[in-house]
Amino acid sequence: MTKELNITYKNPYHEWVQLESIMNKKLYLKFINWTSGEFDLFLQEELNGLKVYFPSGNFSISSISENRRDVLVEIKIISKDLNYMNTLGNRITDICRQIENSFSK
Repeated sequence: MTKELNITYKNPYHEWVQLESIMNKKLYLKFINWTSGEFDLFLQEELNGLKVYFPSGNFSISSISENRRDVLVEIKIISKDLNYMNTLGNRITDICRQIENSFSK
């Protein structure tokens, strides 16, 4: 479930910041793993969550807070290309939905 989505423009970059609530730490780690696999041809850092660099920018997924009930996750995309940013954001949130639908039962 999306908690918040903000899209802004700071010359020359567009920025997408989305907060997602994921059921637990195990699903959060699956989300990181699946997203990393989806973008394995790009340079990646996996120190605090996941950061992926692509030609016109980068995106990151990180845990903001954890409690017994859920994990609050920030998805942040910075890109010079608005269309690519939107496509990428939708792809990442689709991965999140697939994981929640497949493994939350």
